[in-house]
Amino acid sequence: MLEWNEAVIGEEGHVEHLGYRYHFQDRDNNLVFRYDNTPHFPDLKTFPNHKHLPDKVMAAKRPSVFEVLKEVNELLRL
Repeated sequence: MLEWNEAVIGEEGHVEHLGYRYHFQDRDNNLVFRYDNTPHFPDLKTFPNHKHLPDKVMAAKRPSVFEVLKEVNELLRL
């Protein structure tokens, strides 16, 4: 399951991204990965952006929709 959440505001031709969460889990509801910008890992180089894996949290830039879909597709091919 891939769950896509974004909070954005669009005004006068400008889009402001407030928050995001791109969550991918397997059929048994186990986390595969999640990208988000919840500010709870201030020591990461890319704060507040980061990536959750089943056994760790790592610095990561906010990926595009295409990058997330590519990552999911690559994982499903394994």
